[in-house]
Amino acid sequence: MSTADQPSWRHPMLWLHHRDVERRVKAAQTGATELGLELDADAIRSALAYEQGLLPVMAFKIAAGVNVFMVALIAGNRGACRPGGYLEPTPTGDCRGVWASWPDQLVPVNVLMAIMIAIVWVKSASEGWSIPRCSKPIYPLLSLLAVSATVARPATRYTEAIKLSQQVSRLGLPLRTFAANAASDFGNRRALRRELASHLNRVDAAFVEAADGLAGDRTAAARRLAELAALATNNIAAGRFTAVLAAETLPEKASLEPDRLDGRRLATACLWAAAIVILAFLALSPLGAPVELLVPLAVVAFLILIYTLLAFRYGLSEATRLTRSIGGFFSGSPPL
Repeated sequence: MSTADQPSWRHPMLWLHHRDVERRVKAAQTGATELGLELDADAIRSALAYEQGLLPVMAFKIAAGVNVFMVALIAGNRGACRPGGYLEPTPTGDCRGVWASWPDQLVPVNVLMAIMIAIVWVKSASEGWSIPRCSKPIYPLLSLLAVSATVARPATRYTEAIKLSQQVSRLGLPLRTFAANAASDFGNRRALRRELASHLNRVDAAFVEAADGLAGDRTAAARRLAELAALATNNIAAGRFTAVLAAETLPEKASLEPDRLDGRRLATACLWAAAIVILAFLALSPLGAPVELLVPLAVVAFLILIYTLLAFRYGLSEATRLTRSIGGFFSGSPPL
């Protein structure tokens, strides 16, 4: 077995993973030492340890889903490509490819899928992302700590402070995702989910509040951001998910969620829904279904998929709020 700081050299994925983890941790350690902050490197390495079963299980699920879809598609096309079917043979098309042997149709797809999964597996290991999902906010916090130490140095250009402010603005989504993941892992109880969401919204507000000082005194603001990043990293690595920052460091109320984040969520859901609908109807069109039926079904499926994707990712209440904002946009009334 390998530990977080001593990976097994017999496992190349472990070596790739821990090499990236060490690079991130050492950069943050250097910044923390420079600013006189305490960073629990051992706990962080343990929290970022390689999860060996994470990607294989995901790859198996993807492969199983693709093979089930391919079997259903081949079987459907064979049923349609016969006299009286939607794809009835014609003088210019005899459906020979449809009646090819099962291995001839499934093996190329599985080989291509295996190559893609291997590429994703290596890339994920080399970037250190094969970790428990509740440890993922540690990466942006470590990066934030390292950049804050750079900005806190004397004679640093103000453009570095701009980059630091932009990095703080991107911290909100990982924290909200972390709240949802932690609530799900610990039973998805309503009270716990509400507590985690409220606490991490205030944590995000504390970072934003500190980042607002970069325009006035970037050295002091950068030191403050580094302190918050070090505290948050240590607490998340230790599993203190409802106390990422101490109560005295948090503002009374969380800042409102920006419209830009809502726009990104809606845009992502719309793109995924459009891609799924297009792929589904490209697969159905060879069966000869009339366009008069496919177009209304595509519109309905698109709307249902948007809501389903948002509900799966952010919960029913958030999905309802976001979809209502779309209706408010088209009706001219203000969004909810």
